[in-house]
Amino acid sequence: MRGMNRKGLIFLLILLLPALLGCGQKAAETKLREGVVYMDPNAAKATAAPAAPKATEAAAPAMAAPAPAEATAEPQPAAEAAEPEPQAPAAVEELYFESKGVRMEPMMEAAPILAALGDPVGSFEADSCAYLGKDKFYYYPGFELTVNEVEGVERITVITVADDTIVTPQGLRIYDEEDKLLSLLGGEEKNGVFSYDDGRTMLVVQVKESEGDSRRVSAIEYRPVEKEEGGA
Repeated sequence: MRGMNRKGLIFLLILLLPALLGCGQKAAETKLREGVVYMDPNAAKATAAPAAPKATEAAAPAMAAPAPAEATAEPQPAAEAAEPEPQAPAAVEELYFESKGVRMEPMMEAAPILAALGDPVGSFEADSCAYLGKDKFYYYPGFELTVNEVEGVERITVITVADDTIVTPQGLRIYDEEDKLLSLLGGEEKNGVFSYDDGRTMLVVQVKESEGDSRRVSAIEYRPVEKEEGGA
C-alpha cells in the first residue's frame, strides 16, 4: 500500500511537472520589470484629450466685445432763423457801350470811332449849351452819338440808346421792366432815374410807368462823370 502510494505519488508528480513548469514560465513572463512605467489602457482612453479639429474645420470666430455705447448728446435748442439781409446792389463793373464790335465810352476821341462805325444813318448840328461851339449828333441803327469839342479835340460826350433793338453790354434794353434793372445793377431811384458810375463813365437809366401796370426802362444814356470844381 505504501509502495503503491509512493509510486502513485511519483507518477502524479511526473504528470504535474509540465503544468508546474508552464505556470512558472507564465509567472516569469507576467512579472513587472523594474524601471518601466505601465499605463492602464482603459485609463488612457478615459483621460485622453479630445482630438484637435481637422484642418478643414473652421474654428468658431471669437465673439467681439460689444462696443461701448456712445454718449447721447444733449439736444441743442434749434437756432432761430436769421432774418434775410437786404440784397446789396450788384457791383458796377466798367461801364461802356458797344456796337458792331466797336467799343465806345464818353470822352473818347470821336474821329476813330466814327471811322470804325462807317457812315451814319443821319446827322445834325445845333448850338451847344454845355460846350463851346456846336453839338453834333450822329444817328446809327438803335443808338446816337453826341460829339463836342473839348479842349480843342472833338470827343464823344453822350451815347444814347434810341430803341429796343439794342441790348447794352450790361444786359439792358429799352422797355425792360424795373425789376430786371434792379436784378442786373441794383441801385436806388431818384426822381425816376437810376444812376451808376465806374469813376469815369456814368450810366443813366430812366424808368416810367407803362400802361399803368408796371414801371419800365424808357431811356438809357452814357455820359462822362462830372468832376467837382477843383478836382483833378
